[in-house]
Amino acid sequence: MKIEYKNKNYEKKDIFQVGNVFEHDGAVYLVSRNVTPGECTKYFLVNLKYAALGSKMYESLDELAQARISVWSDSKAEIKLVKAKLIVDYKLDGDAEDEDNE
Repeated sequence: MKIEYKNKNYEKKDIFQVGNVFEHDGAVYLVSRNVTPGECTKYFLVNLKYAALGSKMYESLDELAQARISVWSDSKAEIKLVKAKLIVDYKLDGDAEDEDNE
């Protein structure tokens, strides 16, 4: 994963929006949502550094933001909006390990 840190002031933007990627204390998170048609929408974080889903789902983005901010408020690390380029390298069954080797 390649992270690009911007020198812009993002304080006026809401970091906790679906699709945003941010960093806190060395971990990089993607704000995500799960929609169950006709039932509900839940919001959660995906830790991109460790490829792990957040342990809790939230009813709204505001609830997610408040929960995370309250947990992280004791930390001196800031929450920074970042631009991330995620490259997924995978192998399909039967494919050669090297994509150039066909």
